[in-house]
Amino acid sequence: MSKRKIKFEMSDEQDNKVTVTFEGSINEKSLKTLISTVNNMLGKESSDLEDIEDIAIVDALDLPVYERVKLLISTAFGMGSWFTTNEICDSFQDIYNHQLKTTTASTYLARLFEEGFLERSGSRNERKYNLRRELREKLPKLLTQ
Repeated sequence: MSKRKIKFEMSDEQDNKVTVTFEGSINEKSLKTLISTVNNMLGKESSDLEDIEDIAIVDALDLPVYERVKLLISTAFGMGSWFTTNEICDSFQDIYNHQLKTTTASTYLARLFEEGFLERSGSRNERKYNLRRELREKLPKLLTQ
C-alpha cells in the first residue's frame, strides 16, 4: 500500500461541517470506517454500515485509537454486555498490546455516547456503557486470528 493524503469535507442540513485529513497507508476498510464515523458525528445514517467487513488486527493497528476503541467495543462487548472504562482499558491492552489511559478511554466513551453509539447508566463513579442494540449487527468486528 502506498502512502496517500486524503482530505474530505462533509456537512449536514444545519451547516455543521466536518473536515478530515488522513495521511498514511489507507485501505478501503479504514476509509469506510472513517466515513461512517463522520456520518455518525453529523447524525446521518450510513447505508454503508452493512457493507463494512470485519477487520484483521494487522489492519486495525493502522487505525486511529478512537476507531480501535469502537472496534473493540463492537467485538468484545457487541452482544449487549455492559462494560466500564477500566474494562475497556484492560481489553485494549489485551487485544492491541498497547496501554490506553483511563482518561482517554473515558473521553472516548463519553464522545461515543454523545454520538449515539453507546447507552450509559450509573453515576460518574459507577458508569457503565452498552453498545446500542440497533448497531450490534451492523458494525465490523475485529478478526483476532
